Amino acid sequence: MTFGQHVRVLICVVIMGCIVGYVLTASEIETDSPYIDFIKAQQLPLTEGKIIGDVFADYYELTYWEYFTARKGEHVVQFTGTHGKQQLIFQFIIAEDRSSFELGAIKQNNIVLSSEAKWDYVRSLAFRT
Repeated sequence: MTFGQHVRVLICVVIMGCIVGYVLTASEIETDSPYIDFIKAQQLPLTEGKIIGDVFADYYELTYWEYFTARKGEHVVQFTGTHGKQQLIFQFIIAEDRSSFELGAIKQNNIVLSSEAKWDYVRSLAFRT
């Protein structure tokens, strides 16, 4: 084998090790959870009191909700939905006692939105539904 082939094999081994390590340390993903119910019943910030579950059900097609615990122990609800050719992923980080939440990352077509773009997108949901 040439040096280049050795490097490729090494890179593949490292990548596979990272993937296996992530899978072994990730918590179980749930699609039916009180945390999901909590988020669906909350008001979406900047949308004049509109309820998250209603806004997402009315606007997005092919919706999928999941709950998991992040590596740092945070409770995360993730929503994935499509609208036309766009795929959106929202992450909500929930307080331990389910008294509050914060809007985490939003990905649009696999690109994480900047903080400003994220809030612009959330504001625009108030006018789309």
